[in-house]
Amino acid sequence: MKPSVIFAVLGALAVIAVLMHRMNTLEKRLTVLANSKGAQPIAAAAPVAPEVEVAVYMGRIQSHARKLWAAGSAGNLPLAEFYRHELKEEMEAVADGNIMDGTVPVSTYMKTYGITAIDALKQQLKDDGLKDFGNRYAALISNCNSCHTATGHPYLVMQAPTSMPFDDQVFAPAH
Repeated sequence: MKPSVIFAVLGALAVIAVLMHRMNTLEKRLTVLANSKGAQPIAAAAPVAPEVEVAVYMGRIQSHARKLWAAGSAGNLPLAEFYRHELKEEMEAVADGNIMDGTVPVSTYMKTYGITAIDALKQQLKDDGLKDFGNRYAALISNCNSCHTATGHPYLVMQAPTSMPFDDQVFAPAH
């Protein structure tokens, strides 16, 4: 690399460092001045979380639902309860996110269809274990499909898995 290029880069870095120092000094002076006049301290802006596409949450929900199905079908109640809880967390993220898709209140629909169904499944697992799990899972998935229809996505039709892509995880209970 040519020495003139190196000096130009070093000079630019020095200018940037000086400007950053001056900005920091000015910010401190403004804060002191504002505080001396009885003003409230200037709060830093709260970081804004990037908006996550609803499809990302739905993909996570689908993955946890498949694992719930696998655990329940294998007779592993503790693992089924675990994945039911994971499902609930993802559903709560949508329900609490005040998510709108155009004029469709996705969060409201998640509370109506998703949260009520996943809470009912929790109680059923607590009361009866995995008794009649297939029908209970089908009821959960039916609520998912009802929500898809209500939100204008009737073409998103879910069903109980017919195969298991997670062949690297054991779903049967340890004996």
